[in-house]
Amino acid sequence: MSGKYTGKCLCEEGGIRFTISAEPIDPVCTCYCGHCSKGAGGLGQVMVAFPEESIDIESGKELITTFTFKNTDSGKPKDKMFCKSCGVTLWTAPEHWKQLKQLLVRTPVLDGGIDWKPTVELSTSKRAKWTSSVAGAAQQ
Repeated sequence: MSGKYTGKCLCEEGGIRFTISAEPIDPVCTCYCGHCSKGAGGLGQVMVAFPEESIDIESGKELITTFTFKNTDSGKPKDKMFCKSCGVTLWTAPEHWKQLKQLLVRTPVLDGGIDWKPTVELSTSKRAKWTSSVAGAAQQ
């Protein structure tokens, strides 16, 4: 992973397109908490932290909508930013990360991001019992 990253929502035309000019701050992680699993419509969300100021919205800024979760595992609010047209979650900002001015970007919205392998798994006690851990990933 190096250089400049690009990403977009699922809209065919007129959607959200963005670039990221920084390298990831933390390792790629998968979270299996209830919000992440439901938000992904699957087992969990794969994401990585970037500095908020490194994300440049090139088009569709008016389509970005925020939903705030208040019933989080940490007890602190978490903002989810998504496209109000196609519904794709772009990134989240849990309270701790907002204070650090970082956003947790969903790797599948990045061009080539589906291939970014998680090295950390979060909320593993909530992972589906029929799945196994990612080989070599730290378990939290």
